[in-house]
Amino acid sequence: MANKIRARDIARTAGVSPSTVSRILNGTALVSPEVQARVKAAAMESGFRLEPTDRTKPIAFLLSNRSLLHPFHSRVLIGAEAFCSENSYSILFLPFHYSPHIPWQEIRLPKILQRRDQISGFVVAGTNSQNLFDLLADKQIPFAVLGNNVLNDWNSSKYDSVWFDDEQGAYEMTRHLQSIGHRDIWFVGNCRFPWFSRLHKGYCRGMEEAGLTPRLAEFDAEQEENVGYLGAKSIFRGGETATAIFAGTDVCAHGVYNALRDLNVRVPEEVSVVGCDDSDALKMYPPLTTIRVFAEQVGAHLSQLVLNRIEQPDRAAQKYTIPTQIIKRESSGPPLRSAVLAGMDESSGASR
Repeated sequence: MANKIRARDIARTAGVSPSTVSRILNGTALVSPEVQARVKAAAMESGFRLEPTDRTKPIAFLLSNRSLLHPFHSRVLIGAEAFCSENSYSILFLPFHYSPHIPWQEIRLPKILQRRDQISGFVVAGTNSQNLFDLLADKQIPFAVLGNNVLNDWNSSKYDSVWFDDEQGAYEMTRHLQSIGHRDIWFVGNCRFPWFSRLHKGYCRGMEEAGLTPRLAEFDAEQEENVGYLGAKSIFRGGETATAIFAGTDVCAHGVYNALRDLNVRVPEEVSVVGCDDSDALKMYPPLTTIRVFAEQVGAHLSQLVLNRIEQPDRAAQKYTIPTQIIKRESSGPPLRSAVLAGMDESSGASR
């Protein structure tokens, strides 16, 4: 009780709220140097020892329902950790798998994540759904969400979130392909997942504005490389014509490359291929034209929103959107007038 009275006295003298003093005492405050100086001066006047007791209490980076070595989310983690380190927080990396179809009361977080005395807040990355957010909100745990990867409908206006503008990036990529002469442009992906469906939406807008019919080769497979391989094979097996294929991720584009090699179709001489996220693009041959997602910035802003929420629990939900960039490499070029790619014979690679 004496400590609470002292905290109120310090707050009154420093001209801040008691909760700000309390959060500084708990080591969870993210405030300006000027405010910290006022609070410390007020504490010294009263003879009160004002030192954070658990400033090292980490932020949990929760990677939900994705592989541990996923290249994109690894870059998000790097950005999140760097920002936390700059602000004297550590990152605790935890993979976590749960079903989007169960009530939130049935989700079982790892025990360490249920300890408010052990975890300051959550960066929620990977693939998530509303039931997890309901659980975290019920436990009053500060968190921020990677918005692009949330399944189905969710209350995005209620939670802090960071987005990258993949839909606009897909529109710009589609218009780029059109600007170098492509008209038969196909989108390959699995639109059951939001990162494919948002790109497909931007692609469709770009095609429709140009007076062209959007073309979708879709396979409901979990592995993105398989989605690309099967999608590209289905285009030519079905007797269709394509001079460019827009793959929904770089990993998906790798599957497209494999399919085209099986068909003896040259990239980019006969078919241009583009992707999204710029995680594996330089490892591919030829190097992949892609939409660059600034994943490290995504991670940094997620951490920033979590720390802001720790400092101001009652603030309105914040949404931050990061632009994307078209990176042109050797996998795309103007279509060859002589390329006739309809009805590929899968066994010989020759066109019928």
